[in-house]
Amino acid sequence: MVKPSNQFVHQLNHKDISIRRKAVRTLFEMDDPQNLEAFQSLLSDKESWFRSKALEAHRMWASKNGISSLEYLARHKSIDAKRCAANLLEEFDEETVEVAEILLKQDDMICQIKAAEALIKFDKDGKYTEKFLSSENEKIISIALSSEKITKQQLIESLEGKSIYVKNTALKKLQNYDYDLDDEMLLKLIKEGVEGKETIPFAINNSGKCLIEIANSKDSKIIKKLVSELKNKFNSFEEPVIQLLIENNCHIVLGRWLQGRKDSQSDELRWQIIENEELDEIERSRLLERLMGRINEEEIKVKSKQLFETTNSELLKIIAHNLSTAGD
Repeated sequence: MVKPSNQFVHQLNHKDISIRRKAVRTLFEMDDPQNLEAFQSLLSDKESWFRSKALEAHRMWASKNGISSLEYLARHKSIDAKRCAANLLEEFDEETVEVAEILLKQDDMICQIKAAEALIKFDKDGKYTEKFLSSENEKIISIALSSEKITKQQLIESLEGKSIYVKNTALKKLQNYDYDLDDEMLLKLIKEGVEGKETIPFAINNSGKCLIEIANSKDSKIIKKLVSELKNKFNSFEEPVIQLLIENNCHIVLGRWLQGRKDSQSDELRWQIIENEELDEIERSRLLERLMGRINEEEIKVKSKQLFETTNSELLKIIAHNLSTAGD
């Protein structure tokens, strides 16, 4: 029996452009992946509309037809066809090595990167991991660092390279290993330009100079990440890490770590920070505002009244006044 779509497949090469366009639209409406091969000839059509529809057909149906449907795209002279194939590699659960190797040889960064990702995904013996680590492209090196076959030693060696992007990637991956980086190395990496937040887990483990430097950072993202890590790991003032931060007056980090705590030690440290006129006014005001939920406590009212009378900050005066008079 003749398939209903056959007449429209034949019409894709009709001389009348209106008939060809109608055939394309009809085949899309039929949504039959088996018609994909008929669109291959349109990849070289002189009209851009037909070329774009050919690419669209591959995006719709290639993954349903198997990896062999990408080989024609990968070998096509059009860079758009090659890139389309490269972008579709990730949609396949089956091995895509053969097509990926074709695309890896192309003089196009999108093709190379997508191909590298696919090859790493199916890198059973670590061959591609080793190969990509020696690439001159930092994106491809970073893809290698994401491999399941990457070793701890390879990650450590990557920290000695020139690329900051690669170093950041290696640090992220090393966090999954039971490995310590000493403060000397961490401070060196920070000086070289790595993202401070990627050094936080190692700095916390060391509880030394690097942690203090990070805690005094002006970067809000770094402080946010540090506070989050501290809240997840430490709940006691007796922890050496918390004691180190207290001893070095890391008040901004400590103030945020205190959020939600109501014990006497927390209140004592909280008020020390709030009353310290040398500290950032906004940070102190935030700490004070968080006490609005405790306005029924007499001690909060008394301390707020004392602050109102002694602080030089107009902002803190307003908040302290509201706290001390709430409920009156």
